Amino acid sequence: MEELVKSIDQILKMIDQSINEKKIPEAMRTYVEQLERNMRLFLDVAEISVQENTIQSPISPSSRGAMFNLRKAFYATLTRLAREQGVDRNRSLEEWRRVAGVLIEETRKRGIIEAPCKIVLTYTIVSDSKSKYISFKSARIFYFELEDIIKLDLTK
Repeated sequence: MEELVKSIDQILKMIDQSINEKKIPEAMRTYVEQLERNMRLFLDVAEISVQENTIQSPISPSSRGAMFNLRKAFYATLTRLAREQGVDRNRSLEEWRRVAGVLIEETRKRGIIEAPCKIVLTYTIVSDSKSKYISFKSARIFYFELEDIIKLDLTK
């Protein structure tokens, strides 16, 4: 995977250099820029997939479904961490409720409630004078829009 990421980084540098030096014909520039964006998105997804301390939903038919699946993944992680590391369940649940509210509000605000989504949370275990609990650092919401419609004539 590391070799693939290095190769893509080199290609992205070449694309940036070619665009800046205006070596790409204007008619192709838009397509090359779109390719560059897609390659950067791929690198983001690849980076997330190997990170530790993440809670992820699978790709779900809607953001509501993604939240449902994320909640199940959170409870599974919480149960494991409570058993293995003595994480305070109640304090972690308070943090979860706060973050879930933020995620729901963000998807509502952006109008992607019914869009297919995948949600990835990164977390850390925080210790204070009272207890250890799960504290969330960041969230990424991957949402998918209709790309195209293919119409087929199936009459004989």
